[in-house]
Amino acid sequence: MPDDEVRLEIESQHTAAPWQSVEKVYVPLAVAAGIAFHQAHPSAASSVSRQDYDGALDLAAAALSRLIPVYAMRVPPGERATLMVDLTRARFARGATELRGCGETVGELSVARSDLVSAVSLIKRIGLPFSFSGPTRP
Repeated sequence: MPDDEVRLEIESQHTAAPWQSVEKVYVPLAVAAGIAFHQAHPSAASSVSRQDYDGALDLAAAALSRLIPVYAMRVPPGERATLMVDLTRARFARGATELRGCGETVGELSVARSDLVSAVSLIKRIGLPFSFSGPTRP
């Protein structure tokens, strides 16, 4: 399998451990987006391009940002600040690892695990509309 392809069933397994862990208070947004995506699309068992998968995570992060607060690490290290996410002026990028907008890129994004549970439950019920642009393989 080429390096730029992602096996969705493997990525789904990678999100299962953080989802079931109760030790972490905050979850990286990219992991939270992966959890949301795989909960909304549990039967996705194919290979897709890294670009398509990153786009799916960006979309899931946008959905999460409408439901729960997104935090960014600030100075001093270890302190989190709530981001005001305006999706008309900014977008998530690089698989939900960055928020880009207004000439600024913010990284080290996270969400509270306690908030994530209810948000994922809602996303799972209403769905997360997404279709991969490239061909997928079983």
